[in-house]
Amino acid sequence: MACKIHCTNTADAAIRAAEANSSENAAAEAQPATPLRFGVNSKTPADTLLQNNLTEFEWAARNKLYPNFWGRYLSGENELTKEEIEFLHDKGCKIAALYRTDNSKSTEEKGEALAREALDTARALSIPEGTAIFLELDETETASRDFMRGFAKVLLFHGFVPGFKANTDAKFSFDREYSRGVQSDTALFRSCLIWAVAPSLAQYDRTTDTHFIHPDEWMPYAPSGITRADIAVWQYGKDCHPIQDDSGKETAFNADLVRNDRVILDRMF
Repeated sequence: MACKIHCTNTADAAIRAAEANSSENAAAEAQPATPLRFGVNSKTPADTLLQNNLTEFEWAARNKLYPNFWGRYLSGENELTKEEIEFLHDKGCKIAALYRTDNSKSTEEKGEALAREALDTARALSIPEGTAIFLELDETETASRDFMRGFAKVLLFHGFVPGFKANTDAKFSFDREYSRGVQSDTALFRSCLIWAVAPSLAQYDRTTDTHFIHPDEWMPYAPSGITRADIAVWQYGKDCHPIQDDSGKETAFNADLVRNDRVILDRMF
């Protein structure tokens, strides 16, 4: 009985947090649009030294714009460290927290377990509450609505904001599963931030041209049930400005845009 009561209280608290966060998102959406803000995400640490004696951060700033934020992974190869956090903060750059795993994403219980895993990692890095943790979903896998519900519910209950980085093209499963969630658990799913990786624009993919900075219009694909105005981050170019690091391994960065300053100020750290 105690477990049942605790689980119910957890769910109720998550729902209240979702409703508050959903209202906050709506209020922010009502504000006038701001200029598009440039940022970067990469699997390579931002402080990686390249063969031209620049860091990856300096290379991105030279070839595009000075990044307002840098998306880095809390898990996997070359995961974010406290030293890299200090490096980026010394540059005046916000950090977007990304998480990835190859584990099955089929049930609510698995979503809850993964959220607790992500929370432990975030806390070990002293990432503050209120930060969004974006779970990266590969376009070849299916993360069910129930899985996303479990992931979002646990993060909200513990004071973090759930997010998903995914291919939002309707040809892929994220559109279907997320849209089902919006229909069945509107406040919870609308409290989630979406980092769209579609469309990835051909003129920016693997570009080496410093004159192509970013598109002038905000045109990410939006899952059914929300609009592109609801998209938090848009990755519009991938594997930009490839170059070898000091050990001879190729590195590159992905180019992103944000249209709402509050996403950077409030949901990155």
